Amino acid sequence: MLPKKERLSRAEFNRFFSLGKRFHSKSFTTVYAPHDSLHVSVVTSKKVSTHAVDRNKVRRRIYDIVRHYRDEFGTKGVYIFLMKAGAKDVPYALLKEEVHEHLHTIMRRS
Repeated sequence: MLPKKERLSRAEFNRFFSLGKRFHSKSFTTVYAPHDSLHVSVVTSKKVSTHAVDRNKVRRRIYDIVRHYRDEFGTKGVYIFLMKAGAKDVPYALLKEEVHEHLHTIMRRS
């Protein structure tokens, strides 16, 4: 899990959600906005899974992957991950690879 200072508050979420640029992937959509520090939010709706345990597992996986990515590459910006319906069935290794490729793409385009 990321520290609280690196997660978005509700007001920040609403502001960046409307201002950010969207990038699509197979398992998620990322809303990105440039910022001087890292802030991340993960949204898992009931379309991902009707069970809270599964939604929380997906959320924890994304936070963990982003934390490792931050430690390795020193990423900055605001990232809001909107998980898609099939995300709970994706193995951790494939999800990690997909997030890393996706973040590299975002960094190149921005």
